[in-house]
Amino acid sequence: MMEDSSIIATIGKNSLEEVRVTFNKYKGSHLLDVRTFSAFAGEDKQATKKGISLKVEKLPELIAALQTAQAEAARLGLLEGGAA
Repeated sequence: MMEDSSIIATIGKNSLEEVRVTFNKYKGSHLLDVRTFSAFAGEDKQATKKGISLKVEKLPELIAALQTAQAEAARLGLLEGGAA
């Protein structure tokens, strides 16, 4: 069970779902969690199994991978305005 949680960002996915980026502490380890939250039957949004948790030490590697993905998406013309 999660010991501590801090929401860093929320990104809308669609009208029923959002992606939340959080820092958590679990069994003494600091984790980065990127997870889909969904609204079920009018309730508040709840965490789903869709997502990943990584030790915070892996954050620089994840950022580098996302920057590479962003550059490739821009190169392929997949981003509006060609943002890189």
